[in-house]
Amino acid sequence: MAGPFALIANPENRRAAYFSEACQSRGLPEPVLLPWAEVLRDDFPLRKRLAEAGALRIESPGENFAVERQMIGLGSDAAREEPTWPSISREAAAALEEDHGRLRLQRQWYHGWLLALAKIESAASSCELAVMNSPSEIAVAFDKAATQFRLLEAGVPIAPNLGICRDFADLRSRMREAGMNRVFLKPCHGSSASGIVALETDGRDRWQATTSAVLTEHSQGVRLHNSLHLQRVRDTARIRQLVDAICRERALAERWIPKASIEGRTYDLRILVIAGLAAHVVVRTSRSPITNLHLGNERGNPDVVRARLGEFKWAAALQTAEAAGACFPGCHYLAVDLMVDSALRRFVVAEVNAFGDLLPRVLWNGMTSWEAELEAWRSTLLNTKS
Repeated sequence: MAGPFALIANPENRRAAYFSEACQSRGLPEPVLLPWAEVLRDDFPLRKRLAEAGALRIESPGENFAVERQMIGLGSDAAREEPTWPSISREAAAALEEDHGRLRLQRQWYHGWLLALAKIESAASSCELAVMNSPSEIAVAFDKAATQFRLLEAGVPIAPNLGICRDFADLRSRMREAGMNRVFLKPCHGSSASGIVALETDGRDRWQATTSAVLTEHSQGVRLHNSLHLQRVRDTARIRQLVDAICRERALAERWIPKASIEGRTYDLRILVIAGLAAHVVVRTSRSPITNLHLGNERGNPDVVRARLGEFKWAAALQTAEAAGACFPGCHYLAVDLMVDSALRRFVVAEVNAFGDLLPRVLWNGMTSWEAELEAWRSTLLNTKS
């Protein structure tokens, strides 16, 4: 590598600090930080800055409202061509005020994200710069429907899905036709369980929803927010209102796969695949169907899960994650969320995450996720040169 990494990230975010620390521990130069807020500007000399680097790493633009607002504005023209989903003008986007945890204009944000990634890919290609995770692959990973299609085409096990649902009535009709009483509804462009609903019915139009999404009444209408606390909703009218709001953000429904459990808690596995090989494993346990750790859930012990599964099934779990990773050949690293069914007979990929390596205090072969990615990157470059 002829020069330091160019790192596109939010400077205040711990992701940038973790990667910088990993570069230092591996004896690599300090990465050159290119803030997302600058990269998204029309006049930012991106190609010139990338031409000075030895490689490029793209980090999540999340947890920064100013950047979110820029991304929504960037996607305004493309979003207008899709009248199915809510959109606003670039001027209205610039005037948006921060509303912490609010879920809004996700499809328009995604259109902006596509344009930003295309801009980065073009600049990196023009100066023949190696990129850790390809922008075009990141784009697919940020669309749950596109990801599921890619996995299905490759024969990777996924939950059967009902497609993109327009509203509660449409979802209910699709569930009846498919004979499904339990589904997960997921916003296609969400992350960290934002807007996800575990929905079930007894078939007699009595419903229950488990979710971190909440509705709040405002003078301008109902607003959808993401909470850090899971709630159970049993009022059908409220569930209908909630599902309608989530479907307006473009949402995919899929069969609810009952998860395996340990010590009275359901679990799934986050497996980080680096250069094609399964590496760091985090067990996410919960007393609810939703296992994301930021929702008050807990890490489990991988050794306990491995012993429960046995070596043959543990190896099969890692191989399934690697098969999912192989569907994204342009990603040097990819996090795979893997469900183990309650009978311990099969493994199903729930999601993939191009930025899912934020795994502090988790080691593999004595290395953090960032250190392992750098070691594998260096090995890959050496093998390419030889």
